[in-house]
Amino acid sequence: MASKILLLISLFLTFAFSVVGWSVVINALVKSNQESSYIKSEAPDGIIVDINYHDIYSVCAVIAAACALLTALSLVSAFSQMSSFGRKQRVLHFQAFLMLFGALWLLATVIACDVLFATRSTKITATLNGSAVPQSSIQQMEQNIGVSPEYSKKWYLRLCAILPWFAVLFATLSGLLLHSAARNTNDYRSTEVSESQKIARTSDE
Repeated sequence: MASKILLLISLFLTFAFSVVGWSVVINALVKSNQESSYIKSEAPDGIIVDINYHDIYSVCAVIAAACALLTALSLVSAFSQMSSFGRKQRVLHFQAFLMLFGALWLLATVIACDVLFATRSTKITATLNGSAVPQSSIQQMEQNIGVSPEYSKKWYLRLCAILPWFAVLFATLSGLLLHSAARNTNDYRSTEVSESQKIARTSDE
């Protein structure tokens, strides 16, 4: 009973932090679009600004997909624990495999996100009448409007780099607990069968 309660708590925390995971990605996308619009609106007349942050947001999109998968898995696994169907060994093994796969997938993408967050920055280019504006002028404009291109200085990207780690932690724990529950189910059935055989032998004697 205690192990089942621990499993349900772990599944709930996996669900909660997975929801937080894809939510912060959506928030980061909205904030970055707002920042891009602000930078373009502050550019002098005649200057066309191009803002490229696709590297980190491609990774963040995968984080959102992995978190969405873990959200669905944790919810289905929690509800299945309330029914006899969720106590079947094959079902538990399958849920454990998917949960650990989702945790590993999310782990790989969060590591990639952290590397980009720490080392990369937004690529901003500008043209005036078809000619490229020097990077020194672009950097001066960034300082004037108070915007930094470095990912590490954007608080909404910091959330994407940190919070999904909790989803990885609890998804891994949930996967291990599901695997343990499947083994315990197998042990219980083996014990039940052996006890039945002993009773049958005793009655035959």
